[in-house]
Amino acid sequence: MGAPQAAVNFRTRPLTDRCDRIRRRGDHALIGVSTNNSYFSAQRLTALVHWAQGQFRAVDIICADLHIDTVLTAEGAAPESVGKRARRRVTDVRRRIRKAVQAASPDGPQPGTHLLSDFQHNDAYRRLRADIDRALREDPEFADACHDMVRLHMLGQPQKAGGGHSATDSGDGGPAGGAETDQVRAGMQYLGSELPFFVDTPSILGVPSSVSCYHMFTPVLGPLFLRENGLRAADNQAFLAVTPDDAPTDGERDVT
Repeated sequence: MGAPQAAVNFRTRPLTDRCDRIRRRGDHALIGVSTNNSYFSAQRLTALVHWAQGQFRAVDIICADLHIDTVLTAEGAAPESVGKRARRRVTDVRRRIRKAVQAASPDGPQPGTHLLSDFQHNDAYRRLRADIDRALREDPEFADACHDMVRLHMLGQPQKAGGGHSATDSGDGGPAGGAETDQVRAGMQYLGSELPFFVDTPSILGVPSSVSCYHMFTPVLGPLFLRENGLRAADNQAFLAVTPDDAPTDGERDVT
């Protein structure tokens, strides 16, 4: 056990009224952790765990460990270094998660920890993954939102107006078009492995309802939570933006 952590106050913003009702039920919180995001420091994860323990009866943390090698390859990493770099990223995140769990309150629910790869043989996860792949092929609104999420959060590009790109089209052309297409395709594989937990965590983990907690709203939430047709989040699935009180909020609700 390390030194006591300074208390961190979080503000929470449910995406919809239904999300807020599910949050108030307090059944389960899911904290997803990316491997290439400096936001998830050990201190931040510890604070998030303490917050979740005080709000929910069960807490799980998942490290997104799938397709990191694919992303690194698309970014131009040398083939001989990709495996080692991917493993290093996962090891680093798992170490931070372990520190946060070790510092968890003994009076709250003890967090479960998982890798995304742990669920590759989970029947519900596999079914949802197939639904997501089908939607990427057949649902332009959903596919465009996923592309925007990859562009914004993995490639650091502005969100495109009007959509209209296919599941493999970079949409930009030009000399860098081929490289960007590879990066977008890799990003879509990485995102696709996470999306089952945006759609229906309860069926995967066997909990009555679940709140996916992240520090910002992202484009893919629009189709999943704000429309009446196509692929949608389960009725007992919620999304909650959870950020420290002193963090900026500009643009965080842009999910269209």
